Amino acid sequence: MNQFKFLVVLIILLFSTNMFSQHNELNYPSELPFQTQNDSEYYHLESSLLIRTIVKDIVEVLEKVKVKNESQSFRILFQNSNGAQLPINYTVDVEKITSVMASDSGKSTFMVETYDWINRSFRSNIPFED
Repeated sequence: MNQFKFLVVLIILLFSTNMFSQHNELNYPSELPFQTQNDSEYYHLESSLLIRTIVKDIVEVLEKVKVKNESQSFRILFQNSNGAQLPINYTVDVEKITSVMASDSGKSTFMVETYDWINRSFRSNIPFED
């Protein structure tokens, strides 16, 4: 009987933490290698388009929740058809959301910063260049 009560309490705790968490799951199928020495134009174009889509999705979520005054966490998951996965965690705090949504220039700056951060995380073997 004690085990049953423990199990019920555990299930309630798990559901309650999932209900109140501000964790956004973004999944993207990709045939691109996550880390590569491949420096072809095709690879750069494909990865650039994928990362731009991710940034737009993040901004859309932030626009929807801008009045909640809560930080937003994103778990970006790249999935390959061969079973490989690359999770990237990205969090935007409340102050940043407020400044991003305050103006178009703030949003543009945020998009560039987010693109650069995800780009370095996704393609870590390719050096960062100005």
